[in-house]
Amino acid sequence: MMKKINFKHTDESLKKLLKSIFAYDLAVLYPNLDNDEKNRLLDLVSLDKLTDIFVELDVEDQLELLHRISITKRKSLLKNLETDDLKEFIEDIEESDRPEILSLLSQVKRKTIALLMNYDEDLAASIMSTDFVTIPKDISIKEATHNIITTSKEQDYIDSIFVVDEEKRLVGILDLRTLIMARNTSTIEEIMLEDFQFVFEDQSIEKAIQTVMDYDRNSIPVLDKDDHIIGIVTADDIFDEIVESSEDDYQKLALISDHDQSLSAFKRSQKRLPWLMIAVVLNLVIASFLSIFEATLAEVTALVLFQPLILGMAGNIGTQSLAVTILGIHLNEFDGKSIPKKHIIKEIFVGLTNSLLLATASFLFVTAFLTFLPLVVDTQLPIEIATVVWIAVFTSMFISALMGVLVPVILTKMKQDPSAAAGPIMTTINDVVALVIYFGVATIAFL
Repeated sequence: MMKKINFKHTDESLKKLLKSIFAYDLAVLYPNLDNDEKNRLLDLVSLDKLTDIFVELDVEDQLELLHRISITKRKSLLKNLETDDLKEFIEDIEESDRPEILSLLSQVKRKTIALLMNYDEDLAASIMSTDFVTIPKDISIKEATHNIITTSKEQDYIDSIFVVDEEKRLVGILDLRTLIMARNTSTIEEIMLEDFQFVFEDQSIEKAIQTVMDYDRNSIPVLDKDDHIIGIVTADDIFDEIVESSEDDYQKLALISDHDQSLSAFKRSQKRLPWLMIAVVLNLVIASFLSIFEATLAEVTALVLFQPLILGMAGNIGTQSLAVTILGIHLNEFDGKSIPKKHIIKEIFVGLTNSLLLATASFLFVTAFLTFLPLVVDTQLPIEIATVVWIAVFTSMFISALMGVLVPVILTKMKQDPSAAAGPIMTTINDVVALVIYFGVATIAFL
């Protein structure tokens, strides 16, 4: 639990208290402080903790924080940021604000940020950090240790040391722990790992994610076409990317555009309304289909009782197939250039099995319901209506499961976002298909 902060304390007492509170907790607290409290907090925390607080804030609060501190401290904070965090911050702010921020950076840092921002956002290089340490392969253990101690910067990632040859090509990776425990008589080439995982700068983020997950690495190097290391992707970068991607996919599943917590209820309503209006139009299409089967409904009124069953089961199985397929695509389980036949066959079998079992269960339920609770008087026998329900449940569920697999795969082959296949639109299409099957079968059977 986060400690409460009493800003009436003296600077010395307050500084001691702030030192004991995690940067994340201070970042959560910061937006709710008044101006005087914010100024005192920013004056009393260390530069390292201030940097960590900055990273955890929303972009609006980040800009506000920068304008509260002096130019000198502002430069120090930006210098202290890891390159990937700094790049993300500059990308998030308005273009009109970027020149002011870039002017506070060193020439080398500006060039580095410009290089990172040139990469397509789907490439592994777009999330890499350039804060890493390299050593030559032909130096001694003592020289390597001295090199790291004297040349590494505060923000450098030093858990893994990258070993290069005379032409600066990456030839090995060395864990810091291995270096510390090595005997002075050993050589770098003897203790380094030559069989290491990496990604090239033009490979996708998905490839980097899969590599980190498959080989359980805390970091992997990013190489150019000449095998020179130009950056690293850490497990933290991968975790952040997965979280961001999951949030984005979830918003798309519900057909909600980028969610902003600061937006008013009216603004949020404006963003969601267009898609809901489309769903309304599609539901009117459903109503028009129902009017076609007006004679069937008049003849067999009991059909209305089981309409929610048909719609619900078709929607549920379709959502499951869709979720599994989209997850497989995002985890890079599929090729993307060819239809994953193994996955499709497996999901078709699952859909077929579940559709058959649930249709049979529905048949038994409907028969029992109409036999023992005859709420509606129709000329048809309970078993006849139950048979129609069985056919409708089985067929609509199977088709819905099939659509849940094929639609995202087809969209992926067409280089479209498969997440766009979900949400209210997909649900409504499934509803139309299910109702047409249900009442269509009933019309053929009873009229």
